[in-house]
Parts: sequence; structure tokens; C-alpha cells
Amino acid sequence: MRIGVMDRRLALRFLVGGGSAMLLAACTSAPVAPTAAPANPTSAPQPAATVGAAAQPAATAKPTATQAQPKSGGTLRLGMVGDVSTLDGHNTTPNQFDTTWSVFDRLISYDVKLQPQPELAESWDLSADLTQIKLNLRKGIQWHSGREFTSDDIKYNLLRVRDAKLQIPTLRNQSNWFTSIETPDKYSIVLKSDLPRPAIFDFFEYFNQVDQETMEGPNAKTASIGTGPFKFVEWVQGDHLTFTRNPNYWKSGRPYVDTFVASARDAQAMLVQLEAGALDVAKGPSPNDFARYRGEAAYQPIVHSVSGNYFLFGLNLGIPPLDNKQVRQALNYALDRNRFVETFMFGTGTAQSLPWPSSSPAFEASKQNFYTFDLDKAASLLKAAGVSELTLDCNVLNAWPQLVSFAPVYQADLAKIGVTLNVRSLELATWVDEAVNRKYKGMYLSNSTFAQLEPSSTLSNGRATDPNSNNSLFQNDAYSKLIAQASAEPDLAKRKAFYSQLNDILLDESFIMVLAGAPPTLVARANVMGIAPSAHDGFYYDNTFLA
Repeated sequence: MRIGVMDRRLALRFLVGGGSAMLLAACTSAPVAPTAAPANPTSAPQPAATVGAAAQPAATAKPTATQAQPKSGGTLRLGMVGDVSTLDGHNTTPNQFDTTWSVFDRLISYDVKLQPQPELAESWDLSADLTQIKLNLRKGIQWHSGREFTSDDIKYNLLRVRDAKLQIPTLRNQSNWFTSIETPDKYSIVLKSDLPRPAIFDFFEYFNQVDQETMEGPNAKTASIGTGPFKFVEWVQGDHLTFTRNPNYWKSGRPYVDTFVASARDAQAMLVQLEAGALDVAKGPSPNDFARYRGEAAYQPIVHSVSGNYFLFGLNLGIPPLDNKQVRQALNYALDRNRFVETFMFGTGTAQSLPWPSSSPAFEASKQNFYTFDLDKAASLLKAAGVSELTLDCNVLNAWPQLVSFAPVYQADLAKIGVTLNVRSLELATWVDEAVNRKYKGMYLSNSTFAQLEPSSTLSNGRATDPNSNNSLFQNDAYSKLIAQASAEPDLAKRKAFYSQLNDILLDESFIMVLAGAPPTLVARANVMGIAPSAHDGFYYDNTFLA
């Protein structure tokens, strides 16, 4: 199916100035009144309080930075495993981060140290009690259609993501923080909350600005308009997406390449094309293939350095006996995480029972590997639950070759304790439909992200962990209350206490089963320069050029 032509995008910033520090999203207990950020997007911000903390890279990768002079022109050809499922800029799936998100801007973006930087908002004023923020917008920003970007567009976006029918809880929960949205003029907007919001900048990191005229028009599913560096041209489903350079982009001179083409391929076809010179970048190669390119001068293996990506199983609590937590705990003990990391991740992952990188305020070393591989323990829990034979489906998202390879190992281990697992390797669109609409008959295996952020954001934003509407039909008053308390608590020590209790619930209830931390990877040809990691588990290509 060929999807037609259209276009647009957004951004914001934060700093220390005038002797008083603005509070960033996570780790200070006594915020100080902010000063406005300067409008110059090229000036580096001074260091401020830590927002959570940057996730550590899982492996050393060749840097993509270069002293070569940026060169304009040419076509950047990206290969990815599988396709995207939508053009909607408010959706957050891994392939979208590297493709369709190039059409859009945000009000703010984190840098690699998780410090907020100005994008569509050139400065802001954050109240000392963290209940109000005023965003001051850049003037003259245009949607790809030529219409001016104003504060009314931000208000539209804030209200749009609250629509439950759109099924985007990633943004809905945090948009609902703001009980008042004021637009005093077309270049400023004031957001007010009844409670402090220490993770406010986490919300902006994922809050693309989409065009109201497009999203409410007849071509909402086939067109994409933003203010970003690339303009949407077409989506040939199952084959490729094409974007062209936005000549009116507010970052002068960007992007460098004239055309950006993302091709949907299976894992092996993608690498064959990379090695034949038909692709410049391969996204998400299998870990064994990724390891193969290390040390080869013709290629750059790149590990995402700010990632909070992790692999997990989700369980459908609407399918008996998965409504019994002893059964879920049994399935958790039957997971051989160390084997997954050693055999299928080739050193680019970390076995863990909870989502958190070691830099997270929720990280607890004593709990991080709570579920050891123990088939005897798993069998005893099944017996205690009165379950002797059990058959489940496992939907595996085929965009992750390492998960597809590991699923039969888990299947074989479960067979030893009387559990039959039917492994289903699915394309993204089918996988999303069955997960989001809880059609899956047992469990799913995929990735989740956001763990690099404040943990209250991680849990609120993740479709797997959302306290109000998750893929597992899990509901728990204590879980919801703790997330709400943490999201409104400016004192870090108190937030950590909430997170410790949340960790206990995640482990005990086992409605998700974390498998491993797993940063995204790329392999680029040696002449590809300027690829940079984003703070949302994707990569930026507006600064990329072909030497």
C-alpha cells in the first residue's frame, strides 16, 4: 500500500544562570527559582542538577564523531528489521524513533547527560515549587505546510494525547498533570499543575508536536506534517519510508542529507544490503552479527549510550491461570536470563529482574537479580497453584532477532515443568494489535523503554507498566498510588522509598518479567558521520552526513 505525500516538527531548554539553579527532572530535594534559558540554540548550557542519571553504555562502540567538515547532499539509506505501524508522531515504537520522528520536533530534548535543551521553546520559567512552567516559543517556526507554529498548537497536542480512544498512555498520564493550560499570546504557554512535577522534562522528551490540520483531516493515517528536519514523502508499507530535507528548518544548515530513506527488511536481507553498499546504516542487527563487525575498518558498530531499553515478557492476566501470581512467579523463575545475555546478546546486555540501569534512583542491587533461574522452584510454585499442565502462546516481536532466537530456549525449559509454549513470531502491526487490545493468549516478548528517565515516568509512560491501562490488565491500588506519589514528590530520598516499594510489587506480582537491559545498536558504513543517540532510545540523523 502506497501512502501519499505531506509534511512537519518542534523543541526547548534549561540551565543554571544568575547564581540560581533550575531544578531538573529528578535528583534534588530543594528546588531553586529558575532563570530563563537563553534563546541561542548553539550555546552549551551550564551544568545543572542531575535528571535521574544517564544510563551507562553496555559496550564500548566506535565514536561517530569526526573532525571532518560536514558535507551537504546525498541520500542516507537506513535499513531496519520490520516496518512502522503508524505515522502518528505521538506513538512510541522503536522503529519510529529512527524514522517517522524525524518529521517532528519537541518543545525540549535531553542531551546525552539528560540535561534539558531548547528546541521549539527557546527558553522557559519553572516555578520553585515545580507546579508551573511557562514556555517561550521561537518565532517564525513553520509547519511543513507553511503554517506558523504557535502556542495554540501546543494546547491542541496536550489535549489530543488525553483522548483514551487514541491508545497513547505514554503521553496521556503526564499530560493530565496540567490542570490549567493558558496561552497569553501565540509565542508563550503556561502549564499549571496542582502538585509538584519533578519529572516534567521527562514528559517533554517524548512529546512530539503534530499538526492539527493533518491529524483531523481526511489523510490523518496517510500523511505526516511536522516542523522537523525532514519532510514526509511516502510510506510504502512493508517496504520503505522516504523523507526529504526541510529547507526551512529552524536549525540553520540542517539536515545535511537531501533524502532519507528507511527500508523495512528482515535481519539477514538488511545486512546483505549493507555489505553490498545498498544501505548506509543497519538498525538493530542481531547481537552476533553486531559483534562480527567489531574491528572491521569498513564499518562502525554503535551502541546507544543513553539507553533505558530493556527486554521483557508481558503476561495477560485475563487468561487463567495467569491471574494467579504464583503461576506468574513460576514463569519468572523459569527464565534463564544469564544464558540469554551470554548466548544471544554477545556482551551488549545485562541480565536483570527489574528495568533499572545502575544510575536510576530505583536501582537496588539486592533486588536487581531477584529471579534466579530455578526450574525446581518454578515447578513447586505451579504445584502450589494447583496447575499441572498449562498451554500458553508467546507473541514475539520479530524486530528483535535475539528474542526470536531465545524464545525456543525458554519454550524448552518450560516443557521440563509441564508448560507448553506456542511461540509466534509476529510483525509489528499484528504484535501491537494483539498486545494493546489484550488479544494474546498468554504472554508477549518484546522491548520497553524509558528506564533512563525518572522511574515514575518509566512506569507511567510504558505501555507494559502503565498503572491505568497496561497490556496485562494488571490493576493494583497500591501500585497506582505509589507511582502517583513519586511523580509529585520533589524530595529524592522520599521518592527512592516509593520506588523500593514499587520494586517489591513488580517482583511479587510479576505481571511483567524483565529479561535484560538491552541498548539499541546500529552498524554504519565508515563514511557515515554524525549519528547521535537521543535520550529516547533512538538515533538522530539531522546532523548526519556522508563523507
